Amino acid sequence: MTIQINVEAEKIRRRQELRGVLAMSIPMVVTTCTRMVMDLTDYVMISWIPGSDAQAAILPAQLVLWSFIVIGMGLVSIVSTFASQALGRGEHAECSIYAWQGVYISLVFGLLGFAMAPMLSWVIVAVGHEQAVQVLELEYCRVAIWSIGPTVAATALSAFFNGVHHPKVTMWTAIEGIAVNVAVSYALIFGLWGLPEMGIAGAAFGTVVATCYRCLRLGATMCRQKFDDEFQARSHWRINWSKLANLLRLGWPQGCQWLSDVVVWMLFVNVLVGRMFGTEHLIATGIAWQYLRVSFMPVMGIGMAVTSLVGKSIGQGDPQRAIRQVRLAVLLGGAYMVVLSLIYFVFRRELIGWFNDSPEIVAIGASLMICAAVFQVFDAMGIVYVSALRGAGDTFWSSALNVVCHWLILIGGGLVMARFFPQFGSIGPWSAATSLLVVLGILLWRRWHQRGWMDIDIFKSKKAKLEHSSRLPEHDLIASEV
Repeated sequence: MTIQINVEAEKIRRRQELRGVLAMSIPMVVTTCTRMVMDLTDYVMISWIPGSDAQAAILPAQLVLWSFIVIGMGLVSIVSTFASQALGRGEHAECSIYAWQGVYISLVFGLLGFAMAPMLSWVIVAVGHEQAVQVLELEYCRVAIWSIGPTVAATALSAFFNGVHHPKVTMWTAIEGIAVNVAVSYALIFGLWGLPEMGIAGAAFGTVVATCYRCLRLGATMCRQKFDDEFQARSHWRINWSKLANLLRLGWPQGCQWLSDVVVWMLFVNVLVGRMFGTEHLIATGIAWQYLRVSFMPVMGIGMAVTSLVGKSIGQGDPQRAIRQVRLAVLLGGAYMVVLSLIYFVFRRELIGWFNDSPEIVAIGASLMICAAVFQVFDAMGIVYVSALRGAGDTFWSSALNVVCHWLILIGGGLVMARFFPQFGSIGPWSAATSLLVVLGILLWRRWHQRGWMDIDIFKSKKAKLEHSSRLPEHDLIASEV
């Protein structure tokens, strides 16, 4: 009888944990998908412009811009780790304090973006695409650079809501943002409703307006009475230097890694593909990239959920629950990627032809989609495990691994393939990308299962530990000493 009761209790626990993972993952998947839909709709509308120059320019321009933004996003996204662990510890005011520090960091990055604006033309010329494509890339970036500060601030505020397990707030503001982006971009790209026809610059304006809108909506929601009652967001808006230092300490490895990732992929698209193999290969890569967004963006949403779930479980002193939650997330992400792998392989020519019916581009893109089909499952593993490590505060090792592997395998290996095996065309660099994602997935899986993250204390100081201990009941103090 006791065994049967235990079995039933285990089944109930598993169902509850699965529901918990799904309840966090679904809104975050929707949130990340809205960004994918935003970029995809921009790409579709740009593809309606006569000629192929704008279609060739949009992805390289976005990657150049993201190289300015992403270090700030990577840094402030660690707010979710602090917020989720503070939530698990019962220190609710700490959650909003870290959110405000992320907003102040975003102001700095917004100013830095403007300071670096004169470098845009130099970067785009150095990439070396055809002159007509360069003009459009610069046109896009000069407008979209205004979105740097709001994008980083929205990332910090989204990380707060995700960390305190209110992912629906980020989901609905993201949906609203995409509606704003589509309306503004469509009107300005094609000059509707009496507005000027701006082409690719119209898509950039849509992004700026949408990110500003979302940033303001998130900030206003955090200060609403409901959240102020629980997290005291209105009372803790000032700079807290110790919390800011904590955020920078744990966030800088991730920020540097995200910057490195974007620079590496920018070089991959713009140089290893675009410069070395020409505009047709660049367009085919851009189309394949849109489908990769369909695959990795939802899994990134699952990863965001995992960061918050792992953080809260660790904050509550239950690492075994974190292990079970990560296992469920890997199964969900892996199953999704398996389905997409089959679709990408079977319908590869039709998928490319939907965006561009040039026989040469369809042939190139179909080959690239085979690479995409191969690495999907490993990409899911990498995203979920690195997110789990982030929730535990293990950011330095995973960030260093990503940086080293990206430069050695993707850039080094891609350059070798492009230089010494040019007969393969852009499939050479893409095979290096496939190798990268396979290796990262395996190594991050190994890191998680080594369990070193169990010894990490993100709040660091002995004073913080003592303050936390003083709030525990006596029997919990004895347990913690043991």
